[in-house]
Amino acid sequence: MLSGKRKQGFSGLQRRVRPRREAEPEVDEQMSSEPEEMGMDGDELSEDEEDEDMEEDDEEVFTSSHKITALVANSPKSDASPPPKKSSIDISSVSFGALAKAQASMPSAKRRKRGASPSEDEDSDSGPEEVGRKPKHGDHVKRSSKHAPMEQSSKKPVSRRREIIAVPKMEVRDPRFDPMSGPVDESKARRAYAFLDDYRKDEMKQLRAEIKKTKDADKKEEMKRMLLSMESKMKARERKQRADDVIQEHKRKEKELVKEGKQPFYLKKSEQKKRFLMDQFAGMKKKQVDRTIERKRKKVVGRERKELDKMQRRPRE
Repeated sequence: MLSGKRKQGFSGLQRRVRPRREAEPEVDEQMSSEPEEMGMDGDELSEDEEDEDMEEDDEEVFTSSHKITALVANSPKSDASPPPKKSSIDISSVSFGALAKAQASMPSAKRRKRGASPSEDEDSDSGPEEVGRKPKHGDHVKRSSKHAPMEQSSKKPVSRRREIIAVPKMEVRDPRFDPMSGPVDESKARRAYAFLDDYRKDEMKQLRAEIKKTKDADKKEEMKRMLLSMESKMKARERKQRADDVIQEHKRKEKELVKEGKQPFYLKKSEQKKRFLMDQFAGMKKKQVDRTIERKRKKVVGRERKELDKMQRRPRE
C-alpha cells in the first residue's frame, strides 16, 4: 500500500514536470550530435540552451541543499539502486515545489546573482555608472496646484548657520542733518554756531600771514585761492544774514500792528529783494553804489547774451 501510494504521488509530480535533455558526458556523441543541432531552427536552439542553463543551476541547487537529497532518497528508484552521484541526478524527477524550497533556502545575494539575466551582465560590462544607479531627482518638488506654496525637500541638508531675522546694518548719521528731524531753522542754527565765525576769521588772518612769508609761487597761488574762497563764503553768509534781518524786522512790525487790530501784510519775494537792496545801499557811499549797480548791470547783460546764444544755436523744428 505504501509503495503504491508513493508511486501514485510520484506519477502525479511527474506529470507537472517538463522532460529535459540530460547532458551527455561522452565527447564522440556530442560531436556527432552537433550537425543535428545545427540543423534545428533558431527557436529550438534557444530552448535547448535555456534548458541546459536551468539544468546546471538545478545541479548547483541540489549540491547545496540537503532537503532535495532526502526527497530523492525516499523515491522508489533510490530503494532499488544505490544513491546516485551528484553529477548524474535526474532533474525530471524533481517537482517545482521542491525547486522553489531549495531556491528559498539559498542566500539572497546568491539568488540575485543566479537570477541575473545576460542582458544585465552585458550592461554591467559596459560601465559601472549604469548599474544600480537610481535617477537623480532635482530639488524641485511637484506642487498639488500652481497656487500652493513651494515645498522644500526634508532630505536636503540645511546649514546650521541661518539668518532668521535680518538685522539692519547700523549706519552712522548726524541727527542735525537728518531729514527725520524736520525742517532746519537756519536762524537758530546760525545763532547756535556763531562761535565758528571767530574761528574762520582767525584762520583767514593766519593764511594772510603765510602768504606774505612763503616764497614758493605755486604754494602762494594755492593759498590765495583758499583765502579768496573763504572770503567769498563769509560775504555770502553776511548777505544771507542781512536778508534774514530785513524779514525779521518786517515780521516784528507786523506783529505790533496786529496787536493794534490791523490786518497782517505779508511781503512777496520781489518786495523782500527790494527792501534788501534799499538796506544794502543805505550804508554805502555814492561811488560804492554806482560800482555795485554797474556790476549788477554787466551781470544781467551777460546772462541775457548767453540765453540769446542758446536760442540761436537751437535747431529749427
